[in-house]
Amino acid sequence: MNMMIYGRVFLLALIGWMMTGCATQTPPSKEYLLMDTGLSNVQSQPTKAMSVQLMPIVVANYLASSEIVLVTKQGDVHRSQSNLWAEPLSPQLTRLTQQRLEKTLPNITWFGGQRLPSYAIALLNIEVDAFYADLEGMIHIVGRWQVISAMGDLSASNTFDVKSALKSDGYSTMVQTLSASWFDQVIDPMAQEIAQSFKE
Repeated sequence: MNMMIYGRVFLLALIGWMMTGCATQTPPSKEYLLMDTGLSNVQSQPTKAMSVQLMPIVVANYLASSEIVLVTKQGDVHRSQSNLWAEPLSPQLTRLTQQRLEKTLPNITWFGGQRLPSYAIALLNIEVDAFYADLEGMIHIVGRWQVISAMGDLSASNTFDVKSALKSDGYSTMVQTLSASWFDQVIDPMAQEIAQSFKE
């Protein structure tokens, strides 16, 4: 009899503990988007009239999840469960990059990955290997890009390896610094090289 009573008490205590655990509120997650705050100040650059298809920007697999990551110098990846990308990184970068290129190189007709013309056009491929902050307060953006002509030749290419210091702690500052560094130190120099390749 005593064993049955103890068993019932234990079962009730376990159920109570589980219900308390379920009722405990988890901290609300924050979601972030990259923003091109300098788009309105972009200076256009002259090129000949042509068409280029911006292919979807490819990010490394460890960057493809919704969690914002921090990476140590030893390669340890820390994924935040409460600080998330509101949209996967690849479509964010692709959309915002196309907007910046349309403003910077207006003589070029830019096609997105899904809007294909009926004729052969040049392709712009961008691959991102690193897009994160480390534990020492630095952001890292690493990758490469290539422009392939409509004839299949390599028209322009380069790599990028950007490091910028965070001015303060916090994920908001991290996202803002990643955004500014992407446009100012990756896309703008890329646009200048593309403009040189396709002079009027």
